[in-house]
Amino acid sequence: MSQQTLSRFFTVRKKNEAIKEKTPPQDKQESPNLTSIEKLQSFACNSAKYALKDQTTAAESVKKETSLTSLKKRKSMGSKSESPTNKKPKLLTDFEQQIMDFKLEHMDKLLFIQSGYRYKFFGEDAKIASKILNIKLTEGKFSFDLSNPSKNDHLYSTFAQASVPIERLLVHVRRLVVRGFKVGVVNQIETAAIRAETKSKSKVFDRFLSHVFSAGTFISDEDLEKNVTGKSILCINESTDGKLSLVSVNVYFTDVVYDEFTDDFTRYKLESRLHHLEPIEIITIGETSKETLTCISNFRKYNDSNTSNVAHIKADIPNKSFSELLAYAKAELEDKDDVFSFFMNLGKPLLECFTKLLEYLKEFKLTSVFEFLDNYKKFSDVNKSTILDASVLKNLEIFNNITTGSERGSLFAMLDNTLTKFGQRMLKYWLQRPLVDKISIIERHDAVESLMSKMNGLQIERLKNVLKACPDLELILSRIHYERSNRKEVYLFLKKINEILAVFKHMNDALISLDALGSTLLSSNFDTLKSLSQQELLDMEELLSMINSPSAIDSKSPEHITNYFNSNFFNYKEIEKQNYEIERINELLQEELENIKTLTKNKDLQFMKVNNEPFLIQIRKSNVKHVPSDWIRISATLNCVRYRSPETVNLYKKLKYHEDVLKLTCDKLFLEFTSRINSYHPHITKLIRKLGEFDALMSLVSAALNYDYSKPKIVDIPTIQLKNARNPITEQLLKERPAYASYESSSSQSDYTRASSYIENNFNLQKDPNDISRIALITGPNMGGKSSFMRQVGLIVVMSQVGSFIPCDENTVLGIFANICIRLGSNDDIFSGKSTFQIELMECHQILQTCVESGTDPNFPRTGKPGNSLILMDELGRGTATVDGCSIAWSVLDYFINHMLNNVLVLFVTHFKELEAFESISSGVVKNYHMGYQISQTDGKDNVINTDVLFTYKLTAGPSSGSYGVYCAKIAGLPNEIITVADKVSREVETRALERDLNKITKLINGKLLRKLYDNTDPI
Repeated sequence: MSQQTLSRFFTVRKKNEAIKEKTPPQDKQESPNLTSIEKLQSFACNSAKYALKDQTTAAESVKKETSLTSLKKRKSMGSKSESPTNKKPKLLTDFEQQIMDFKLEHMDKLLFIQSGYRYKFFGEDAKIASKILNIKLTEGKFSFDLSNPSKNDHLYSTFAQASVPIERLLVHVRRLVVRGFKVGVVNQIETAAIRAETKSKSKVFDRFLSHVFSAGTFISDEDLEKNVTGKSILCINESTDGKLSLVSVNVYFTDVVYDEFTDDFTRYKLESRLHHLEPIEIITIGETSKETLTCISNFRKYNDSNTSNVAHIKADIPNKSFSELLAYAKAELEDKDDVFSFFMNLGKPLLECFTKLLEYLKEFKLTSVFEFLDNYKKFSDVNKSTILDASVLKNLEIFNNITTGSERGSLFAMLDNTLTKFGQRMLKYWLQRPLVDKISIIERHDAVESLMSKMNGLQIERLKNVLKACPDLELILSRIHYERSNRKEVYLFLKKINEILAVFKHMNDALISLDALGSTLLSSNFDTLKSLSQQELLDMEELLSMINSPSAIDSKSPEHITNYFNSNFFNYKEIEKQNYEIERINELLQEELENIKTLTKNKDLQFMKVNNEPFLIQIRKSNVKHVPSDWIRISATLNCVRYRSPETVNLYKKLKYHEDVLKLTCDKLFLEFTSRINSYHPHITKLIRKLGEFDALMSLVSAALNYDYSKPKIVDIPTIQLKNARNPITEQLLKERPAYASYESSSSQSDYTRASSYIENNFNLQKDPNDISRIALITGPNMGGKSSFMRQVGLIVVMSQVGSFIPCDENTVLGIFANICIRLGSNDDIFSGKSTFQIELMECHQILQTCVESGTDPNFPRTGKPGNSLILMDELGRGTATVDGCSIAWSVLDYFINHMLNNVLVLFVTHFKELEAFESISSGVVKNYHMGYQISQTDGKDNVINTDVLFTYKLTAGPSSGSYGVYCAKIAGLPNEIITVADKVSREVETRALERDLNKITKLINGKLLRKLYDNTDPI
């Protein structure tokens, strides 16, 4: 990034500064306008301290505040002197004293301190930075506490140093914040030329802390190339009654999410919110329970190994009353009456979260994230959708596959064909919150169907083309809002916005009507986009016309700053004034050159530039004796000497001064320009979100066409009627592989092969007058596809409610499920020390509370949403001994029959054959299925029968005749000797133990219960 870009990057706005219209022309002055530069300096300082209401100049405020804070800190360090002037160590230079003042005030930060064209670290900061950034460390003193120096500080007279080039600042800031450091940037306000012309009495350049960054607040232009979603800052406040209040702020997209809820000891609700909000910084207020801290710790460890570090900051609870909290919020959010009214209706714990975040973000100058009430969302407000909990997101592999944790092999990766980053985020949001409103689901299905038939239509094609190579408009808009954008991206932003608006501005109404599109959703969205182009965002074209595109594109050009705006700019006269002064001084320099030619009698003499030193007069050494004595010698070579005349020196100083003033003026005006753009923030946000919806819909269209998906029929009753259904993720992965995959044993080629395309299955499950069962009990061989089929059903339901077509035939019928619950797989929680069986029972507990019928069990109050529920239960009881595991599985299945509503559908996968009895004793509620297989047996050595199993992966009605676990050992390639012995032992143990285990299970379940199962007077 260029120095010019950095100069703009660290220009900070004066809060609520009005945009000035064109000013009357001012008289051109020959002498430097000192008042003008003083105003510009004041602007730069005030921008860093805009919250202060002091009547002094901003520069004075910074110095005064730094001095007072430094004094207080030194007093706390035990210094004996009373006077600030006596504090100054004898061996410190003025610059070192300034460094120490900054550092003592900001001990919690690593400070980048600008010195000329480099940013420097000093003391302990230099030691840390040199290690992490791999830059050279110049030895020196490390400690800033003079009363407690580091071990070898007495050997040095100056602070240790390390530095980075100014153009590499943001790269190094990023590297530090991702390691969990808070970073401060101290900028130099004045230049040498301005300092000379204003005759500043200060012995050091004025500097101020311009920006503070952390992992959750660092927004750079590098993020435009990445898929930025979760980098939110989350504040959690736990009340003594166990209620949790939280507020999440994503400064990238000015999103604010809040919620209040009561959680159980497992903290599964908090866990789900953490996985949805993806915080990178977590702030906890006051006393926090062990369960909550454990949940946060587990989430941090999970993310440390999968994404990035998550910081946990513990904060004291605000010792303020509700009215004091309100007063603080009102002071920080001036002129935002709608936001203040919203705060007035909050409970105190939630308001404490908001005010703590306001306080925290104030240091980063990001409190404006709270300005837009339209961007506030309550997490638990479903708004025609449901929220998938952490278990469903993980076990159905919605965003990451379970095996490697990567995005490849997930549902999101399979459906994601978006063209834009904001469209990709919209698709992700849809997957996190599937719809539960029948009309909304059908509208999305209709929109996908309409777009499939109009893929090559002129209007659709134009919009697709304009979205290709589209920058992240949503992120750039946030950077404009926080005034962290650079000139080039602002130009490209306006250019792309105008290209998009042009598509809709002159669009024929007949082309976007409901009759033409066949989709209410598409017609409404296109109508909104056309209205924005013709009304609310009509001025975007005028704003773009104010920019010189060649200068805007070339960020390395000197004119990138000074010639960014053209004469159409609303305040161009300020630029014109400085350009006039520069032009006039250049004319005077040419006049001086003519005088020099006359004096030297050399008509061919010209100014020359050597080593960035311009306006030099080169004289051969043989003629040096004729040079006037008042000429200033600048440099020399073997044969010549270079000079400047006194008048040239004077004019060059004035030229440098006006060039620096011009750059400061252009920075100030660029700030006004981006503020003008930001005034359209709500309308641009609406435009981007409508475009994101279109992009997400087109992504679903691409998936439907690529994988031959069909539109399902949506009904209100809880039903799943799948016709020739396939697993969408497995089908995609198989297409990426060779035609088949084979498994070889150590001795010979196995008969086991996988089909090149995924096996299709039919499946019916519903509560219906036709006595179709609502609980499917699925058994079958190990590796036969039971868990994969269960995931398949869950994925198809999620896809349908997202609005996607599904991998089934057209006559597939699906209900709408407000609660989707899953218990899948076998995992120890190594972070919290929970065993496999503990995890199984905890997940089972959550499912029971979600889906239990209200009032049927006082020990389990219902926590689920109203509406249909889908339960996917895999291998419950596998984490403990067979008898105990079977007992638990039996009892849970019995509970599903007795205490669950009729609108709950269950897929129950198990190895316990004893559970197959439920089909005959549950009056048709439970139906047995198994994954198909074919058995072939051949005579082997020593009268041993060799058994081979071929999996068909077809769901088949009825119970399975065995698990054939030994055959899995053969597939895995274990030696034949092991397989033979295992098969023999298995048969013997099965014969001897069957009757014994059944007797034990009968006693544990309670013989009285079994008698009731056969007694119609007390049915289940």
